[in-house]
Formats: sequence, structure tokens, C-alpha cells
Amino acid sequence: MSNQDFLGHPKGVFVLFFTELWERFSFYGMKAILVLYMVASVENGGLAWTDEKALAILGYYQLLVYVMSVPGGIVADKLLGQRKSVLFGGVLLCLGHLLMAYPPIWAFYGALTLIILGVGLLKPNISTMVGELYPEGDPRKDSGFTIFYMGINVGAFAAGIVVGWLAYKFGWHWGFGAAGVGMLIGQIVYAWGQKYLGTAGILQKNTESVAKVEKQELTPLEKRKIGLVIFSFVIVIVFWAAYEQAGGLLNLYTDRYTERNFLGFEIPAAWFQSLNPLYIMIFAPLVASFWIFLAKRKKEPSTIAKMGLGTVILGVGFIFMVFASLERGATWTQAADATAKSSALWLCLAYFFNTIGELALSPVSLSFITTMTPKRITSQMMGWYFAVTGVAAWLASKIGTLADVFGELAVFTMIAAFTILCGTLLMLFSKKVNKIAAIAEE
Repeated sequence: MSNQDFLGHPKGVFVLFFTELWERFSFYGMKAILVLYMVASVENGGLAWTDEKALAILGYYQLLVYVMSVPGGIVADKLLGQRKSVLFGGVLLCLGHLLMAYPPIWAFYGALTLIILGVGLLKPNISTMVGELYPEGDPRKDSGFTIFYMGINVGAFAAGIVVGWLAYKFGWHWGFGAAGVGMLIGQIVYAWGQKYLGTAGILQKNTESVAKVEKQELTPLEKRKIGLVIFSFVIVIVFWAAYEQAGGLLNLYTDRYTERNFLGFEIPAAWFQSLNPLYIMIFAPLVASFWIFLAKRKKEPSTIAKMGLGTVILGVGFIFMVFASLERGATWTQAADATAKSSALWLCLAYFFNTIGELALSPVSLSFITTMTPKRITSQMMGWYFAVTGVAAWLASKIGTLADVFGELAVFTMIAAFTILCGTLLMLFSKKVNKIAAIAEE
């Protein structure tokens, strides 16, 4: 072990771990209370916007956050390098999150703009730097990414609890301010830890040979592989358009219609946003072990089949929200009484199945892209993956607004039925899809 290692890994991994932990703390902390703040009454410190307007703002915000990963990656590749891009992105995020603590409406829109630009620079580039810390073929790389991934979920879990509590107890802008402080801590850690990053993320000057490789024509096999990746993007849109109800419609439902009193204590609605990262930390190793168990017995499903299974499991989660709506007395022809509440257990079960669905789909979809895409355009395809995820988040906000017209019961039923149907069809035809693409994964 070299003096640049810690716990068997490059020290730079832990620098990036804590940087990402605090960046995700700030991002998910703000997201946990954003839509609640927009719809809260002026008397309660909110903006008193309609659900439709609040969900629209949330949708466009999430769309732009992810879409900006594409130019963010280009800026890093061509101008700044990943290291400087993460640094500048972090500065923008600090300014944006701290500006959210300032009440005027111009500060609100200005803060969202800064955060969008900051995430666009930071998000696609910090992950790349993790990989660059390890030599080619280093067997520690996978576990290094696992460490990094845990940082994401620790930050996301703490965000809902801390930011949600401050917003609930002292006011919305205290919560937004806490998210800003978290980002500032992450930026300090990143600046301090530069000496441990080696050459990772430093811009490499393009040579004539590199430029030539970028311009290589795709082979017929590569085109078929990319076609399958594009097909997987359709699945990604279906999945995340349902999953991203968490920050919008499900968040509003939690605040208004879920019984949150426990032994005399009212649980802040934002705390339920921490269920997903908590479930991930608990069950991610079990899901990974399950795939290994099946692989040893040569029964592991193909990537496309796993994505279909994940989509079905996600749909099952929304069935519990159908039960929650029925418990409140909702029918197909009549909305439930606005004062009626449903058990928090339904929501906990919904988030559990949504998370298991995510664990079945998200890691394998990312791995699928890097496996199927030629190395010379992998970064571009990853950028488009994030962009597609943003489109799904925007679509999620549009679906959420349908609850104002048809009621939550109808919307939850529609999401459950559509995702289960799509996932089932995908599993049934997964082998055929692979044959059409002339790629045998088995």
C-alpha cells in the first residue's frame, strides 16, 4: 500500500466521496422541500403557487439540471478538464444554494439558474475522476465506485432529515440555507484534497491521433449496439417518469393526505424523501448478491430483462398508493374528503418497491451503456443518458398535474398499470430484442 492509499484505496476516492456526499446533501435537501415551499401559503412562508405551477417549475428545473450534463461534459473535455469543471461547478452550487436562503422571488429564480449550471458542470465529471484514480485494470475500481456511490446515498439520506427538520421547525429558508452550508463544506473538502487527486481530471491536450479516433466511422456492429442503447433510453424514460413522482406528486400527497403523527410527534413530510437512500444503503448489497447467486447458477437475466423487472417492481410500488387513496375513501367518480388521511405504511411500502425497482434497473442500465458504447463516444452517450433522465423528470411533473383533474387514485392506478405492462412486455420479449440487435448477452 502506498502512502497515497487509505483503507486500500487512493485517498482521492475519499476526497471525492465527501465532496459528492455534501453536493448530494445540498441537492436532495433542496429537492425535498422545493415543491412544498412553492405551494405553501404566504402565511406559512411559501409562495402560494398552484400545484400545476409548482410541479411545472420542478419539472423544468429537473429537466435542465440533467440536460446541462451534456454541455457540462463537453466543457470539461474541451476547455477545463474534469477537475476544474467540478471546482467551478461547486462554486456555482454554493452561490445558488445560499441564494435560496434569501426570500425575494428574483433570488429564487437566480438560485435555480446557478444550481442548474453548477450541477451541469459537477455531476458528469466527478464520477469520471473516480475512475481515473485507478490504473488500467486495477481490480479495486469497482469497490471504489461502491464507496463513492455510498457517499451519494449518505448525503441524500441526511438531507431529507436535516433540511426537512429545519424547514419544518424554523422556516423554509433555514432549510435552503442548510443545503447551502452543506455544499460549502463539500467545496472546502474538495479544495483541500486537490493534492490527493494526482493527475485525475486534468485536461489532456488533444493530439492529432486523438482527433482522428473521434472521427472514426461506426462499424455495423457498433451501430447495432448503439441502437440497443437508444432502445434502453425508452425504458429509462418510462421508469424515471414514474419514479420521479417522489419529489412532486408523492411529496404533495405525503404533506396533505398522509397520517404523519407518531406518538404525538408530527413527522415532517420531507423526512419521507430519506426513505429511498436508506433503503438503497440497506438493500443494494442484497440485490447485488442476488444477481451473483443467479449468475453462478447460469440463471441471471439479461440486462434488458432486468430493466423490465425493475419497471414491474416500480409499478407494484404504486399499487400501494392506490390502496392509500382507497383508504381515504377515494372512488373513480368522487375525490376523497380533503381531511381524510391514509396510513404512512402505504407510503413506506411504495418507496420500498420503488427503490428495489431502481436497484434492478439503474446500475445495470449504466453498466449497459458503458459496455455497449464504443469507448470513443461513451462520455457522449452518458451525457445523453442524463439528458433522457431529465426528460423523464419533466414528463413526471406533467403526469403529476393530472391529479388535479382526475384525482390521485386515477393517476396512481394509471402509473401502476402502465409500468407493470411495459415491464412485463419487456421481459417477455427481451431475448427477441437481443437477437434483433445481434447481441447475445447470455
